[in-house]
Amino acid sequence: MTASSASASYFFIIAVLAVILLRVSRRVYATHRGARFSISRTYVYTGVYVIIGAGFSALSYSEGVPYLLALPEAILAAAAAVGSYHYTDRRVVFWKEGGTLYFKGGVIIYAIYLVALVARLGLDLVFLGPATFGFAEAALTGAGLYSTMAADLLLTFGVGLLLGRAVRLANRYRKIASGEETVEGRHAAP
Repeated sequence: MTASSASASYFFIIAVLAVILLRVSRRVYATHRGARFSISRTYVYTGVYVIIGAGFSALSYSEGVPYLLALPEAILAAAAAVGSYHYTDRRVVFWKEGGTLYFKGGVIIYAIYLVALVARLGLDLVFLGPATFGFAEAALTGAGLYSTMAADLLLTFGVGLLLGRAVRLANRYRKIASGEETVEGRHAAP
């Protein structure tokens, strides 16, 4: 790879990663300030974040992470989803303005996911360079391998948190829509 093509590869990768991080950061901001609730948007965003997280975790196995780590990752994701499901119920607030349903809260869940994603992407760039994003054969060793394993566990934890949050939001929305739960007007910070 020539110096100019390596530079172009880094630029492209950084640009794509910046777009992903910008989208996640905007979602964090909207969750903090309050946003109009949409069940489809909740499912779509969560699905995209799960695909991104699962994709990078799966990529790790081609980079030398042992396949035995898949079971602890699955257990961690399930435990995080259950914990997040209960946490979200206490931290997310719904309210109505002019008949439109809004919500806010649970920002720490997005923050954990965002930190894990940045760490995971940064480790790939540091230890493997831009070739890994082109799905070239690459192998991690030593500190790179252990760092990636830790970042994958954190990313899996973040994905589990987002899944639990999405399920809780969907359940709360269903209760509000059916009249089992009532919401009031503009709500103060949780």
